[in-house]
Amino acid sequence: MTQLKAYLFWMLYFAIGRGIFLLFYRHLTATIPCGEILSVFPHAFVLDTATACYLLLIVAVLLNLQLFFESKVMAWIHFGYICIVLIITSIIFFAELHLYGEWLCKLNYKALVYLRHPSEILRTATIFQILLSVVGILLLSAAFAFLYYRLIFRQTLKKRFSKKWQFPVCLIVSAGIYFVGMRGGVQSIPITQSNAYFSQHDILNATAVNPYWNIAFNVADFGNVEKKKKNYHFFKEQDCEKYFLQLFDNQQDTTLKVLTKKKINIVFILLESWTADLIETLSGTSPDITPNFHALEKEGLLFTRYYTNGHRSQQSICSILSGFPPVPDYDITDNHSKYKHLPSLVKILKNNGLYTSFYFGGNLDYGNLRAFLLYENFDKITEQKDIEHLFPSGKLGIHDQYMFDYFLQSLNQQNQPFMSILFTVSSHSPYDQPKNTSSVNIQCSQTPFLNSAHYTDHWLGDFFQKAKQTAWYENTLFIILADHGHPSHLETEFYSADYQHIPMLWVGNVLSPEYRGKTYSKVGSHVDLALTILQQLRVQTTDFQWGKNLLNPYSKDFAYFELNHGFGFITEQSTLIYRTDNHKNKITFIGNDLHQQQTLSVSKAYTQKLFEKYLEY
Repeated sequence: MTQLKAYLFWMLYFAIGRGIFLLFYRHLTATIPCGEILSVFPHAFVLDTATACYLLLIVAVLLNLQLFFESKVMAWIHFGYICIVLIITSIIFFAELHLYGEWLCKLNYKALVYLRHPSEILRTATIFQILLSVVGILLLSAAFAFLYYRLIFRQTLKKRFSKKWQFPVCLIVSAGIYFVGMRGGVQSIPITQSNAYFSQHDILNATAVNPYWNIAFNVADFGNVEKKKKNYHFFKEQDCEKYFLQLFDNQQDTTLKVLTKKKINIVFILLESWTADLIETLSGTSPDITPNFHALEKEGLLFTRYYTNGHRSQQSICSILSGFPPVPDYDITDNHSKYKHLPSLVKILKNNGLYTSFYFGGNLDYGNLRAFLLYENFDKITEQKDIEHLFPSGKLGIHDQYMFDYFLQSLNQQNQPFMSILFTVSSHSPYDQPKNTSSVNIQCSQTPFLNSAHYTDHWLGDFFQKAKQTAWYENTLFIILADHGHPSHLETEFYSADYQHIPMLWVGNVLSPEYRGKTYSKVGSHVDLALTILQQLRVQTTDFQWGKNLLNPYSKDFAYFELNHGFGFITEQSTLIYRTDNHKNKITFIGNDLHQQQTLSVSKAYTQKLFEKYLEY
């Protein structure tokens, strides 16, 4: 009962802080409906619970030790711990309260770096702000310390175990409860910040995210980032810029016009884990795995040297939509404060009159994707929890056959022009898709994955048969591509360009007849896609500096990709792998030796500039 009261105490503390924050920034919520503002509180519940469980873990140990040894010393240590935590959390609360007005983001590691120079903070803050913070910290921590003392602490001084064997039982039971609470439940994907995101209004999402969870995990994820910067610092700034610009020094700024019109619908079909090894044209294997994709090649333009910039879905989605490649060791989707610096394909298309939507049969908490997609400002985002009552699901999400049908029905109801994305799920482990399609005739350790891709391919073909009967098909470009690679029957090495090799196919009646059934071999990657599309639509932009127009015949052939610890770089003549993990600064080079030094220089410059920009954001 004591621990339950302590849990409710922290939930009250979080709720009151959230209410103060909303009142303080009421001018930012003036145009938002009251019901949506109040929705902040239920959407904050799970993340608040997880934070409370972290804070209460030490309390649980101290309470059990106190009852076992029948010592008041443990009780006072317990109360001292609560007082210290209240002071720290009050400081965090008021720091964030003032920071949000200046930076429009939550307190993060980057802001804490400024504490190295407290004199600068004192000079920029007004006397009123300083007094408000000091008085507020003292009042908030003192008021809740008094409340804790009266309602919880005094009762703990009187409790004892009636039997000593109760101690280990209570400790084990409470540890199990806290573990479930800290991970946000028993679901397969542990809780992330995205669990609290629900609105198109950034102020409401920022309010719903528990500030103490946010700063703790932000520091844990990014506190070491500046130390790792030295792993990717190779040149003086002037030399780095020189090599970097060589990659974008084109003879002509032009583009192949592969579309017949510029006012079109765009449909992305993002295929989970579809390595190039699945595609007969790209891998040389039999058409047994993805025959429907192979049939679509005859109608479309297949990019034969297209690569993913990362190895996780959130990295790929960010690269596609923002043109910002993943940096080694970190994911920008995990750091909400950096989103505002990223360009956005979604926002540009919306400004040009396209309705935008995103569909996923799984859970967008993975990789903090919900937070990122909400910031991208899609008009509509649909995930498993929104429609799971309608369709059968596997362990990871709604099976692809149902999502393809739902996606088609949704497109039928959307106003044109639109840009819509379907992200598939069935070709991700545990491969529990329905067994209503044939199996591949390949036996190896990756056969379950191959069968799952074969299943998705079947329903991809079914989707196109039905889509061709719709009114909007005539005016739609379909871009079918993978998010990242995957081990396959070809046993491709993980640290290689082959592992990053993925398919991309443009299909649709808006594709010029001269490009249908053709292949295109320029080296490119996800970060090139936004700029390439906008050039085809005749939309001019100076954003997306990390990619190139893939359909400019004069653009340089290159693709960068991130490794867990290191990077890779692909050019027309060679491939370079640079690892900084246990293989400290190990370089693997494949290709024409005459280009080795040039490839090494431009790849280092690209990575150095990228990492510096990531830190700057």
